[in-house]
Amino acid sequence: MGLQLVFVLETNKQCNSDWIYIKDTIEHFYEYERTQVKFSPLYMNGKGNYRKKEKQVKQLVKLYDAMAKTNHSSVLYCFDCDDYDTKPDDRNFLEQTKQYCSDNGYTFIWFCKDIERVYIGKKVDDSQKKKEAELFKKRKHIDKVDKHSLSANNYQINTSNILTVLDQLPELSRKN
Repeated sequence: MGLQLVFVLETNKQCNSDWIYIKDTIEHFYEYERTQVKFSPLYMNGKGNYRKKEKQVKQLVKLYDAMAKTNHSSVLYCFDCDDYDTKPDDRNFLEQTKQYCSDNGYTFIWFCKDIERVYIGKKVDDSQKKKEAELFKKRKHIDKVDKHSLSANNYQINTSNILTVLDQLPELSRKN
């Protein structure tokens, strides 16, 4: 039985910053059978494009699931919360995307206020995101990330629900 995890990410393929943080998180906190879990990052090129990726999501799922009768896929949409606490448009966007995920059987992962603040504790200019993510990986800064900040249940600055979500997948076992 194989599992494909489709991570739908705000960033673009050239930058790839979101995937660097997420993949580091998986490798640091979880053990899994490498032949049984496939990771498929899918890039939105901006969070407003999440609905436009539906066809690609369905294609990835269909192709993987068709490879073996016991294969299945899980789709995880990853969003930054941005200024949810001060801007009603940002709060409404989160509610819309959360509902979209619920309506389609997808999982909703959030990073508050953005993925860089969760992992490195600061806001990063768009032009520096790739560089900062690469430095994070190179310097193994995942070792310094507090697992509790990745296990939040409610939006709070510098937190995410990513571990809470990944803990629900039986194919991933949390390392001690």
